[in-house]
Amino acid sequence: MDPLTLWARTRLVVWPERYALESLPRDARPPVPHPSGFFAVVAERDELSVTRPDPSGPYRVITFDIDLDPSVCGFFAPAAARLADAGVAIVPQCAFKKDHVLVRAEDLDRAVAALESLIREAAS
Repeated sequence: MDPLTLWARTRLVVWPERYALESLPRDARPPVPHPSGFFAVVAERDELSVTRPDPSGPYRVITFDIDLDPSVCGFFAPAAARLADAGVAIVPQCAFKKDHVLVRAEDLDRAVAALESLIREAAS
């Protein structure tokens, strides 16, 4: 399916909390997930990467609220390009069905505006 067709059906969800992104040693025990907020752990060869709610964290999380089949190619590309054009640095985080992006809290409004513009253009 064409990625822009999917963007036309995408809704943005901005999680209300602030978030921290941490790098822990590979053998560290990951923290327990927060029961109501966004939470992610990526275990790889050199580290555990943990995204967790933190009232003083520098990040906000935006979820692209559309269920995506893992075989979809190119969905994230237009968002990454729009956010780069808006000067918004991102940390992409993808789950099985949905994609998410971390942005600095001070960039949240610009990020949402850029993504909403993408959605509007895709829908027209």
